[in-house]
Amino acid sequence: MEGRLIERESEWVVKYTEKPGTPDEVKTTVKAGEDEVTIIRQGMIAYRQRYHPGETTICVVETPGGTSEMEVHTLAYRREREEAQGRIQFSFRLTMAGEPMGRYQLLIQWTEVPA
Repeated sequence: MEGRLIERESEWVVKYTEKPGTPDEVKTTVKAGEDEVTIIRQGMIAYRQRYHPGETTICVVETPGGTSEMEVHTLAYRREREEAQGRIQFSFRLTMAGEPMGRYQLLIQWTEVPA
């Protein structure tokens, strides 16, 4: 999948599009700071969720079927950068509309390709 990396002072911003050019297209922005990460999704599924270790955060998820409350308790977060590659990793417990959904771990990694 192709995307873009923008490096700011203490924040990395990764942008990519899932299923581009289709009715299911979702644009995703990942803002990885030193202590937390924020995921912003726009399209068939839309939400803005912040993940900070040791904290529980809540957002509203919009889908074609309506809206639902998403609650996450972030367990761990780490970001690493070397040369022309990097990774963002975090784990959390997820609750949707009051129902526990389980524990999840996300890993986003990239390799820069010369233009």
